[in-house]
Amino acid sequence: MNVELISYTKDPVNIIERAASTCYDSEPTNGKIMNHCYKSGHHSVLEFAEFTFKISGVSRALTHQLVRHRLASFAQRSQRYCKENEFDYVIPKTLMNKPEVLDKYKAFMDNVNTFYTELVDAGIPAEDARYILPNACATEICVKMDLRELIHFCNERLCTCAQWEIRMLAQQMKKVVEEVSPECTKYLVPKCESHSPYNFCTETKKRSCGRHKGISEVITEK
Repeated sequence: MNVELISYTKDPVNIIERAASTCYDSEPTNGKIMNHCYKSGHHSVLEFAEFTFKISGVSRALTHQLVRHRLASFAQRSQRYCKENEFDYVIPKTLMNKPEVLDKYKAFMDNVNTFYTELVDAGIPAEDARYILPNACATEICVKMDLRELIHFCNERLCTCAQWEIRMLAQQMKKVVEEVSPECTKYLVPKCESHSPYNFCTETKKRSCGRHKGISEVITEK
């Protein structure tokens, strides 16, 4: 997996606070207004900061989940127009310690690739040959999110209930944002920590990682 931040709003705090100041007839405060807006639920001003990522080496299974975040823009490698001969694929970690299963997995991918190539060589259009390609097939995608949607994405996908691959993606996206806008990353947290210091888990006890108490426990304590 490779995540590259190819474009972003310079000085996002200032841009967000200038937008917010229009609402409050105030002046930017180097983060104070932005933090107040976040905590008070005035999240529309966070949309004035944008980040664009180039993501590669991820599976189609991951991007099927990713594009469900509809308040974002996507441009993905097309299996209709791009040939996928000798395609790369993602191997789930759960297979890595089971050699007999892993060998069958790799053999299956090799067979799919061979048949795909046969279809294309036989004159079958790539848009039809792609029907046999697996969800594991590697792809690349450009994603643009404003800070409001990026926060929501991280709230959902940094949670341990998210599948491992998209959780890893969220971690990498947060990392590259932190390098250019460290003041934004304190908001890029799993949902259990999105109301800090009042942290609580909204998942069932069975699904919870146990990092924080469940909401029912917190209510009982109060």
